[in-house]
Amino acid sequence: MGRTALWIALTPTLWILFGSRLASFGTDSAHAYWNVWRVGPYALPPGSIDAFNYSPAFAQAIYPLTLLPWPLFLTVWTALLAAALVWLLWPLPLRWRWLVLAYVAPPALLIGNIEAFLALAAVIGMRRPSAWAFPLLTKITPGLGPVWFAVRREWWQAAIAVLGTALVVLVSFALSPALWPQWWDFVINAPTPPTQAHYPPLALRLVLAVGVVVWGALLGRRGALAVAMVLAMPLWSSGVLVLLAALPRLRSDGSTSQN
Repeated sequence: MGRTALWIALTPTLWILFGSRLASFGTDSAHAYWNVWRVGPYALPPGSIDAFNYSPAFAQAIYPLTLLPWPLFLTVWTALLAAALVWLLWPLPLRWRWLVLAYVAPPALLIGNIEAFLALAAVIGMRRPSAWAFPLLTKITPGLGPVWFAVRREWWQAAIAVLGTALVVLVSFALSPALWPQWWDFVINAPTPPTQAHYPPLALRLVLAVGVVVWGALLGRRGALAVAMVLAMPLWSSGVLVLLAALPRLRSDGSTSQN
């Protein structure tokens, strides 16, 4: 009965999400990624439609995908996000796996933002620390992996995370040196959207996020990383909760490593 009640409650939620936003499917974040090299990174002012917010390294990494026609890009991008979510949630018991996926998928897929990939990077980054370059060179503030490693005195892993990120920056800078100062100016001058006014300020959330990471690292609770990344997201919306999709893999991988 519990699961049946949840599915009954889920149906109108999905209808509202998909029915009200289907016409704008992918035209928020995903379209900005596809359009980045058509208008030029940072050519559009912060907060405007299709403004690209991430580092030149990310723009360069997705360049081959941006050559696709928009419908094909959206199809591939959505499939990649969906595959990431399915993989992240797979450790859940079967009776919950698809229910949780049904809740998580709409905000992740409709907007097409990178939260699912951030969650993926958090899981992979615990074994391959260089994967933390992805959060650090996109959303920046959720890149808390090096803090985790430092608290646990895993200095080699922390160094790999930092040096791996630095290497990506160096290669990207060598390819497009002019873009990095533009990105820095873009980030510094980006205004805080009015929609964020009723949320706790980022500085306060970062302090809380670091506290959660320290607590989790000291106790060996990897799931704390996902919670901390939610707190540390530069802008808050319903999509930030997609980061919690990392919890099943973080917890299962953590249990395995302790055995």
